[in-house]
Amino acid sequence: MSGPAPWLPWPLAEAASWVYGRAIAGRNRRYDRTGGRRLPVPVISVGNITVGGTGKTPFVRHLAAMLLQRGREPVIAMRGYGSRGGMSDEQAEYAEDLPQVDVVADPDRFTAVSAYLAHHPQTSCVILDDGFQHRQLHRDLDLVLVSARQPPAEQRLLPAGYLREPATSLRRADAVIVTHTQQIDPRLAQMITDLHGRAPLAWSRHVWHGLRLFDAERGQTEAPAEWLTGRKVVTLLGVAQPQGILDQLAAEGASIAAHIAARDHERYSSAKLGRLWSAAADADAVVLTGKDWVKVREVIDWRTCPAPIVVPEVSIEILDGREALEARVLAAVG
Repeated sequence: MSGPAPWLPWPLAEAASWVYGRAIAGRNRRYDRTGGRRLPVPVISVGNITVGGTGKTPFVRHLAAMLLQRGREPVIAMRGYGSRGGMSDEQAEYAEDLPQVDVVADPDRFTAVSAYLAHHPQTSCVILDDGFQHRQLHRDLDLVLVSARQPPAEQRLLPAGYLREPATSLRRADAVIVTHTQQIDPRLAQMITDLHGRAPLAWSRHVWHGLRLFDAERGQTEAPAEWLTGRKVVTLLGVAQPQGILDQLAAEGASIAAHIAARDHERYSSAKLGRLWSAAADADAVVLTGKDWVKVREVIDWRTCPAPIVVPEVSIEILDGREALEARVLAAVG
């Protein structure tokens, strides 16, 4: 389930949420008793309790880069949602942004990573992408991301809301990291302390540190985020919650002429791109996320594209708790 079901009448959505919650509670009790299967190297899980919107991919990149800088050799393990005989969008994005870190994509992560480790004995640790609900695999450090835009106590369970499991499940995590914030929020800190049992380990924000521009004549070029100021753009954002990106575009001074709706992990067709190009006929740029671009570039016909493609480069900036976070990660890796 990728998010709330607005087509369900409210009483049915509430009833379905209750049934869903009972099923999740039963599953969690089962894994609380049995635990998960252990790999021969440490596992760091990065997950969330909501459907998208926490910035998991940039955070995993941040952790992987930090481990590389400390002389470790991590591998990223993920389900590979949306792949069809090749790389999923997120796997392709990791491969492009972190070429020195391998990615194993398979729903059976224990078997797939075990096979990988047999041929890569130098691997120091596994970063489990979207691992909080993947309880079949034991983890040595369970990190959960909470977006300041979605305070967990104010959310409802699927399909009435965005919660993948009850907010009280935060107590199962080893540490909570707040994302999408500009400062420490005492109210959110207290909410997380009440749910998790401890204050957030770290607070972070997402920063657009540059743009990649693509067009038929010049290929790929780089530009600062300020390039967007005063420009009229059209967006295609196949992410669970695009509002944060739209807000950031407005903050950068861009004027959003049209937003073409897309599902999370949607595979784009030439017909979909045709609608995008029609909307962008008078625009200065078309803005995509990194995981949208790796799919669009497979089907794009530059002869029909009316404006440059712009892909923001996003990084994590730890505002508070950097040393504590790195200490927990390095202690888990050993």
